[in-house]
Amino acid sequence: MKYKILIIDDTIPLLEEITDILKMEGYDVETANDAYGGMQKVATTSPDLIITDVLMPEINGFQLVEKLKSIDKHKDIPIIILSAQASKENMNKAKEISANLFLKKPCSADELIFSIESLLNQKT
Repeated sequence: MKYKILIIDDTIPLLEEITDILKMEGYDVETANDAYGGMQKVATTSPDLIITDVLMPEINGFQLVEKLKSIDKHKDIPIIILSAQASKENMNKAKEISANLFLKKPCSADELIFSIESLLNQKT
């Protein structure tokens, strides 16, 4: 089965880099460069896993995760927060809002792939 991953980040070069890495690993990848676009993609593509940044315009990654986790249809989608803002406070906030994992930017491709595979294996 080919898993679909949605990446939401307003840093386009990083979005493209992660997309390339995941496509090379055989994942079907969708992208959005803000939370509104991300919400639309979740509704139309039903991703198996979501990776989101924290710092984005208008709606931040934490607000996005809270919104998604409050919708029955989307609440079980694993979410990885990938952010350079890796303070203890932000990591605790990620747990509070039921994000599945917090990874600090930059992270290695291997760490990202391992994290994705671990979360997807928990779903099956």
